[in-house]
Amino acid sequence: MERGSCDNAGVRGSACDAMAAAMATASSLGLTADDAIVLHDSNKLTLRLLPCDVLARVAPVSPVELQGAQFEVELAQRLAESGCPVAALEPRVNPGAYERDGFVVTLWIYCEPATPREAPPADYASALKRLHVGMRTLDIPTPHFTSSIG
Repeated sequence: MERGSCDNAGVRGSACDAMAAAMATASSLGLTADDAIVLHDSNKLTLRLLPCDVLARVAPVSPVELQGAQFEVELAQRLAESGCPVAALEPRVNPGAYERDGFVVTLWIYCEPATPREAPPADYASALKRLHVGMRTLDIPTPHFTSSIG
């Protein structure tokens, strides 16, 4: 995990721009985001923003990415409302997909990664079962899995 400014974190180009967009988005919403840790960098950049301790998911804005981010937010809200064990959206801001400087940003509660010892197999299986039961109760249109393939 890389931390700090783009140069200090070893982040270059569009990933650096994405980091800046996430920090600016959080700041514009009243969250203090002076630092970022890169947690994952693939088709979406996943950051831990500090000191507000928020997880940000960032992707270049496009109709597909914007629709995908809005879908993730809606699905997370609906699953949480039905009692499913899912990541929660950051409660200090309005839930949504924010557009900033050519990127779409969603904000989530940051959770420390769990080790296998912290999540026994039976607990993990129970959470997975509750998630699947909850998913079956939702009536939400889902995009076909090939819709995000460019």
